[in-house]
Amino acid sequence: MPNIKANVVKNSKIVKEPPYLRELYAFIYKNKSMSRFLDDERIQSLLSLGAKKVLIEDLLEDVGTNSSVLQIGCTFGSQMQKTADKIGRYGSYVVADALPAQIERCREQLIDKKIDFEVMDARKPFSAKYDTVICFMLLHELPETSREKVVNNALDAVKEGGKAIFIDYNMPSKYNLLRFFMKPFNRLYFPFTENLWYKQIRAYARKENHFAWYKKTYRAKMFQKVVALRKVADEKKPETKPSFY
Repeated sequence: MPNIKANVVKNSKIVKEPPYLRELYAFIYKNKSMSRFLDDERIQSLLSLGAKKVLIEDLLEDVGTNSSVLQIGCTFGSQMQKTADKIGRYGSYVVADALPAQIERCREQLIDKKIDFEVMDARKPFSAKYDTVICFMLLHELPETSREKVVNNALDAVKEGGKAIFIDYNMPSKYNLLRFFMKPFNRLYFPFTENLWYKQIRAYARKENHFAWYKKTYRAKMFQKVVALRKVADEKKPETKPSFY
């Protein structure tokens, strides 16, 4: 095996595999052939109805060069590579995932990128603060209780003036005929997705009013991007001098 330049941020505690990962998604995340298949950009474009490129481009608009970034969950395709390129050599990029197999897959693929990986269950709080926290196509895989914990842990990990970015499925428009196909498909393979149709991501936040919220939808509202910008406390805002006019 080649010498891997990316580092693993080791955890002092044993990370237990979440039951929903083992019972529902093992056929994806523990199957190397399936992972290679899903890493193909053509497959990613097909599964996202051509939206993947736009979703990544819009994600990168909110990622600052030379900033500190935490991403919760490894992804398939080019998203992590492009995010690392946008952050650049003077920023920091930490990717946390509960499955060591997925971290090893990404380490081998992104050997030339400056990325630190952490074996971490995102249902537990993060110890550090970041300029940006990313959840890219993750929340739809989580049961309600876990989703609430992950959303709030992501928000808690954001510095003042920083942001959390959530990109995921959304309730399709009533004119989007694919909704009639997606509903039975999701109930069979991704049973928690439909909850995102009926509950806004910001509704999971315990400290909703600590953030300014922005939402954008794509592909006849099938996908959403939600940005939560942490407000700066009044006592930390710069003083403004009174005007003479």
